[in-house]
Amino acid sequence: MLQAIVQSNEPLGKFLIAFRGAFRNHPQYRHFQAYVVALLIYLGSRNLAGLSRALPDGRSACSLYRFVAEMDWNIEQVEQVRWEMLNRHTRRALQAARHGKPVPIFLIIDDSVVEKTGKKMAGVDYHYAHSVGRTVLGHAWVTSHLVVLGQSYPVSWKLYRRRVSCEAVGVPFASKPELAQTIIQGFEPLPGTQVYVLTDSRYPSQEILNVCQAQSFHLISAVKSNRKFKADGDALQVTQWQQGLPEEAFDLVTVNATGYQVWSATGRLSSGHSVRLVMNRVVGQERWRYLVSTDLALTPQTILSYYLVRWEVENFYRVAKQSLGWGDYQMRDLFAIERHVQLMMVAHAYLELQRQEALASADDPETHVTLGDIQRQLQSHSRRTEIAQVFDLAHRGFALETIYQRLAA
Repeated sequence: MLQAIVQSNEPLGKFLIAFRGAFRNHPQYRHFQAYVVALLIYLGSRNLAGLSRALPDGRSACSLYRFVAEMDWNIEQVEQVRWEMLNRHTRRALQAARHGKPVPIFLIIDDSVVEKTGKKMAGVDYHYAHSVGRTVLGHAWVTSHLVVLGQSYPVSWKLYRRRVSCEAVGVPFASKPELAQTIIQGFEPLPGTQVYVLTDSRYPSQEILNVCQAQSFHLISAVKSNRKFKADGDALQVTQWQQGLPEEAFDLVTVNATGYQVWSATGRLSSGHSVRLVMNRVVGQERWRYLVSTDLALTPQTILSYYLVRWEVENFYRVAKQSLGWGDYQMRDLFAIERHVQLMMVAHAYLELQRQEALASADDPETHVTLGDIQRQLQSHSRRTEIAQVFDLAHRGFALETIYQRLAA
């Protein structure tokens, strides 16, 4: 059934064959095909038991475990192929969009906790999950996500481990901001682009600002209300600036059909970095939010619109956990877990590339295509392929018991 699905879907077949060189032999490559296809089409929990049930003639859970935990295949080459395929598509889009000035691209830094129940799982610990507002047991991943001209995909991901956990197993400790610094330093933008690093208020440390400056990247970040901002000789917390302004000091702007009250000024943070501060709140709401941008030439409206791109990473987290198995793995071994996550990223890359192809071929430029749309199409195709194979075997005179043995043994 696996080969029937792959052979009857030309884009899927071409996508998977690009990874063939990362595997030492054909059986390893077949396991790779089965794992990625199962992540894409299975409707239940995408743990190893679930993935083994995704295809009527699929690999057993034990076989899939050996593939991610023991078999000698090249995970670095798998990632290199994934990145090159996404980059190739991005380069084509950039070539069509350039008009003499750099194209803004957005590197989003964030972290997410994948909840777990097993306390014996390697790397698991208690972390505060902002999505649920409490401490949970799980893995905390620091990620970077790239958004370019409507294309959206993860760049890299690193597991965060608390200091006490690192000391217990003898591995070097790195804080979340330090992991973020490593990610930013390792990012190589395409020519003709201007990188804007987007973060929430937990990340804009002096070190992150220095790294961005050294890379010629700009930073747009939320800051906490007690962050010091110096302008016109006064150094005050940003909330004190807001409290001291009269109502008429604020302008009204519209971003993505939402009205905002804004006030903006250029000045310096306590680290000495020059920034534009944009304090803002949605019209009709009480809560003020504070953004800083190291690109002083941007208008407050543009800074707001750029910062809102950050929510692309939240969409990715949701899809990855709900539809691609990021939250479903149950392996105890960290090596196997990291391989599972890599294969999940490969599955996501297929959906994103197909989403872009669907948008490019649409007659209506306002067409909206989601990753879920592409995944449902593939799931429907796989069911039709399964039904067609049963029909073909029955038409050729095979007995029902024989068909069971071939497809459901």
